[in-house]
Amino acid sequence: MDLVHWEPFHELRHQMNRLFNSPWFRGAPGFWGLEGVSPRVDIYQTDQEVVATAELPGIASKDDLQVTLTENTLSIKGEFKRGTEERQEGYYHSERYYGTFSRTLPLPVEVKPDQAKASYKNGILEVRIPKKEPGKRNIYRVDVQ
Repeated sequence: MDLVHWEPFHELRHQMNRLFNSPWFRGAPGFWGLEGVSPRVDIYQTDQEVVATAELPGIASKDDLQVTLTENTLSIKGEFKRGTEERQEGYYHSERYYGTFSRTLPLPVEVKPDQAKASYKNGILEVRIPKKEPGKRNIYRVDVQ
């Protein structure tokens, strides 16, 4: 039986991500002015890879996106650019968010960031990252003196 190393800061980060991504926190209109700033992301894994999909409607071009990876995190940065504005006599209305966003997420397993592939189509960013092979652990017996 392998022992799992507990990392308290990893656990804290996981719990904070759960809080800020919870429906309660996201559902509060105008809560700290954060609605719509952070893209929604799904992460799942297959036998061979980790797959992340992000909803990014309004991103006109893949050039407005930046995806970076480490062996255990995925970061997505981008910019929602303002298109044409709806103006009428003395009337101006804008509810959509314009500006930059950034999101960093922990991955469920270690990955090979240098072999990742990303595509952006119809407002959906998909990132596929091969899993790192689990390292074989060597067990050494220590003689007790």
